[in-house]
Amino acid sequence: MTKKILHYNHKAYYLMIRSFLVQKMKKIYFLMLLLCSNFAVAELVSADLLCKGIDKNANDKAVMERIKIEGNALSHPVHGNHFLNVSDATVSLLEMETNEKIGLSIVLDRYNGDLEIIRGWGNPYHFVGTCAVIRKF
Repeated sequence: MTKKILHYNHKAYYLMIRSFLVQKMKKIYFLMLLLCSNFAVAELVSADLLCKGIDKNANDKAVMERIKIEGNALSHPVHGNHFLNVSDATVSLLEMETNEKIGLSIVLDRYNGDLEIIRGWGNPYHFVGTCAVIRKF
């Protein structure tokens, strides 16, 4: 009878030690994951752009545009939020109407900051200008 009690006590100690070690290993694993995650996960670059240019549909009237870019998404106060096609030289967006006319086109040169926005859809707008970064975070 005492052998069985000792056997159960050893088994209980074994399970207690095993659960203790598993908890410690989980803590160490999560600590390592927390420390190493900075190298594996890239942050999105976000920038606010202030663009000065002209509206070609309004007799070359001077216009200012403010655009926010977060990663590959563009946020514009009038044109809304859109996902962009990003390449080495340009950032662009092209939405076509059903009759194959341009609905919305945005092209931004990444090297010199030239921006062109063309909007169809009943209220045409054609902006051509140059952008400067006003805030980058």
